Amino acid sequence: MKILVLFAVLFSAGVFALEDYKCLINNAVTVDSNGNLKEIGDKSIIDKMFTVNRLSGDMAGPIKNNYLTTPNVLDYGSTENSFKAVTLMKNDITTNVYVLTIEEFAETPKKPFVFLSNSDVFYGTCEHF
Repeated sequence: MKILVLFAVLFSAGVFALEDYKCLINNAVTVDSNGNLKEIGDKSIIDKMFTVNRLSGDMAGPIKNNYLTTPNVLDYGSTENSFKAVTLMKNDITTNVYVLTIEEFAETPKKPFVFLSNSDVFYGTCEHF
């Protein structure tokens, strides 16, 4: 019986041992009053790194998805699917939507990502670490 429990614990740990991501922001855009994309005025985030905890979906760095609420990981990613995390933040003052997609299925070490923060779009590449 002890062997079965030990095997189950070891097997379970392997299932959830997902490699986290470190991501590089290549650019950021938003929509102007005419509905056209334009670069975000604050260029200080370009070429900056952030990390993603693949199990929880939490982002840390110059862009975040966990200010007051916890992300919901919809898909951990695979050879066929993207990693997807969504965060909804609503309080008495504002409502915000954050969506992170990382193309885990990409066959290269660098996986393209898109992060939507309301109407701002950040994109670049992520790697496992």
